[in-house]
Amino acid sequence: MQATPVDMDQISPSKIRFIKLGAGGGWEGALDRGRLEWGTEDDRHVAGLTGDWAAVSQAYIAQGRIQSTATGYTNEARAFFDGDPDAMWITFARGRMWWCLADPEVHVAADGNGTDAAYYRATHGGWSDRDIDDRVLDLERLSTRLSQLQGYQRTICSLREEQEALCRRYVNAVPDPVQAAVAAARLELRLHLQTLIQQLTWHDFEQLIDLALARTGWVRMSSLGGTMKDVDLVVEQSFTRERMAVQIKSSANQQVVDDYARRLDERNAGERIMLICHSPAGTLVVPPSTGRRRLELVQGGEVADLAINAGLVDWTITRAL
Repeated sequence: MQATPVDMDQISPSKIRFIKLGAGGGWEGALDRGRLEWGTEDDRHVAGLTGDWAAVSQAYIAQGRIQSTATGYTNEARAFFDGDPDAMWITFARGRMWWCLADPEVHVAADGNGTDAAYYRATHGGWSDRDIDDRVLDLERLSTRLSQLQGYQRTICSLREEQEALCRRYVNAVPDPVQAAVAAARLELRLHLQTLIQQLTWHDFEQLIDLALARTGWVRMSSLGGTMKDVDLVVEQSFTRERMAVQIKSSANQQVVDDYARRLDERNAGERIMLICHSPAGTLVVPPSTGRRRLELVQGGEVADLAINAGLVDWTITRAL
């Protein structure tokens, strides 16, 4: 399920709150229903006492809760019944962060209506799992300073100042200035490193690829600089024992790629096949496979990425001098 983002150029909530979708994600269906939901049967008394929060707290105590627990439950009830339509609510589910704005009116959920929560508020346009640029708010790209809210033991809480700032930035697709500067610097490094790699001798280029593959878990099984037909390296993943035949070319055009794809595909070894080229002539594409394995092509800037990710920038600088 993908919710539709609220139609705004900038989201400027008055405050931001986190809400857990029930014990063990029991209220996760609220995302599909487009509702902000809260409360169990033990919270049914809240609606009749709204505004008299001391009475709400006493009702929790009458249920057997200690004072601190009753106070915590009461604070959650006050937050949910707060009628501020400009407050943003966030939660985490299905590997993403979700957010919404909710109508002020609180509805009592009737038995048998498909929700396990005692109360709900309608959302403006449903829950959204995307920023205003329509990018999915995957947990993998969120700071743990924000995603750590998943471990909150109760149901509703306010965000700390730094968490709220992060949330506003993520939802509004505002890049962190330092992060943006680092990304720009990396792109510049990639460009210049690609030029340096093109200045390497063929022997040094072959050694660079050998080192890069080794640092990413591929162990060379063949002799470096050997005389195998159509293959410069045969490498193996030490954990999975998967093998890969690698052909290394300083330059290549599409005809060379097509030829190597055909010849490497004819190998009867059942391994992956890869062609690595730092100076492609135009944009090279992988031809359709007619055999067992499709050729994998690493070219141009992708070779620089391989060196960067393997920590071989300094090595390349030294060898290219």
